[in-house]
Amino acid sequence: MGLIRLGLSVKMASEGTEGTDDEPASSDIIVISPTDGDLILEVTHGKETFCYRVNVQRLVAGSTYFSNLLSGSFVEAIDVQSKLARLDRNSIAKVTADALPHVHISDLGRISRVSSIRDLVRDFLNAVHGHDIQKVPPIPNFANLAIVADRFDCLGFFTEATRRYLSTIDARASRKSEAQSEERNRQRILLGVFLDHGPWVPAPSKRLIVGGSICWTTEVIEDPHAALWWDLPHGLEEELICRREYLLETIESLQSHFLKLYSSSERQCKLGYDTSLQCDSYQLGEMVRFFQRINTLRLEGTLSTKDIADGYSGDIERLLEAFHGCPSYQIDRNHSHCGLRTRLVPILEALDPLIRSGKSIGVGICGECWRKHRAEYAWTSAKRPVSWSRQRLVTLNSTGIVEPGSVSCLAHHLKVREMFMATERDWTSQDDGRPIESKITLGLRKI
Repeated sequence: MGLIRLGLSVKMASEGTEGTDDEPASSDIIVISPTDGDLILEVTHGKETFCYRVNVQRLVAGSTYFSNLLSGSFVEAIDVQSKLARLDRNSIAKVTADALPHVHISDLGRISRVSSIRDLVRDFLNAVHGHDIQKVPPIPNFANLAIVADRFDCLGFFTEATRRYLSTIDARASRKSEAQSEERNRQRILLGVFLDHGPWVPAPSKRLIVGGSICWTTEVIEDPHAALWWDLPHGLEEELICRREYLLETIESLQSHFLKLYSSSERQCKLGYDTSLQCDSYQLGEMVRFFQRINTLRLEGTLSTKDIADGYSGDIERLLEAFHGCPSYQIDRNHSHCGLRTRLVPILEALDPLIRSGKSIGVGICGECWRKHRAEYAWTSAKRPVSWSRQRLVTLNSTGIVEPGSVSCLAHHLKVREMFMATERDWTSQDDGRPIESKITLGLRKI
C-alpha cells in the first residue's frame, strides 16, 4: 500500500535540529499523551491541519487502521519503528516534538461541516487513548466522532470507551419533548448501529419510514460532501426506503381491495332489503368520491399510455388520518352500517400501533435484530410472501414484552414483515359485512 493511496506520509527531523518552516512549532501541538507521547500525528481535513502528540502503542491497540500503518510490514511502518527505536524510552516525555517521527493523515471520513476539526480529533484521540472526553458531546458531535472512529477502523474500542456517555445523552433527550428533526433522527440511527446501542434505532427509523425523507425526493441533488448520516451505510438507507415503499403499497391495497369488492358481482349489503343492490352501487360511488377527495385515487383511461406522477412523499400518519376520516354514508335510514367506514376503521386501528409513533416498533428497525439477525430480518433481502389474510392481523398486536434481539422478538418482526410484503392481501376474510365494534379514533364518534 503506497503513501499516495493512504494519503499519509512519514517524516522525522534530525535530532537536535530546528523544525522547518512548514513544520508546526511545539506550542501548536495538542498533547494527548503527555508522559509517553512518541509520535506526532498531523491530521488534515479540507484546508485545516492540526498536530497531536500521541502514543503509538495505544493507537495500534485501539485501531486496525493504525495497527496496519504503524506496526505492519509496510515501508512506512518499518520507518516509524526504526526511528522510535533510536529514542530514549526512559525520558520520552522530554523529547521535543521535532525529534519524534511524524505521520500525516488526510481525510477524517464523511463528517459534517464543522467550524474546526481541532476539538473533534482531540476528543477522538482521547477516547482511543482511554482518556475522558472533555465534556459529554451533543448528538451531532457524537455522530461525527463515530464517523471518524469508523474511518480509522476502531469502532469496537471507541464504543467501549464512550458507552458511559449514552445514558447522559438519553437523560438530556428525555427532558426535551419537541419532535426531532430528520437530521437528528438520522444521527441517532447511525450512532445506534455504529455503537451497537439498539434502543436508539427503532423510534427514529420508524419516524423516517413513516414521515419520509428529503433525500428520497427526485428534486434533491446529491451532495458528495454531505455527512454520512444522509446516506446511512451498511444497507440501512436501502432498508428504510424499502420499508416505506411496502408500507405505502399496503395502505394502497386497502383502497384497492374495497374498490374491487364493491365493484364485483358479490353483494356486500347483507340486510336483504330491496334496496340492497342500490346500496352497493351507492357505497361504491361515495367511496370513489372520498378517495378522490383525499387525493389517493386518480381515475384514468387505459387506452393510451400516460406518465404516472411520482408516488406519495408526505407523512403517512396524515394519510392514515385522512382514511380515518371516511364518513359513514348510507342510502337510507335502514343502511346505517353498510359503507366503507364500518369495515375500514377497525383495520386502521389494528394497523395504527405498527405505523404510528409509540412503544411498538412496528415498521421501524429493531436495532438488536438488525445486529444479530440481519440476514433473516432485513426486508431488502426477503422473498415476498404470496398471500396474507386479515385474521393474522390480530396476532401482530398481541405479543407481550420480549427481549430485543431474541428469537421471539425476531419471530414477531417477521409476522409484521409478512403482512407488509405480501403480494396479495385479503382484508375482509371472516368479515360478513356486519357492524364491527370500533374504538373512538381521532375524535370521531363511535360506530
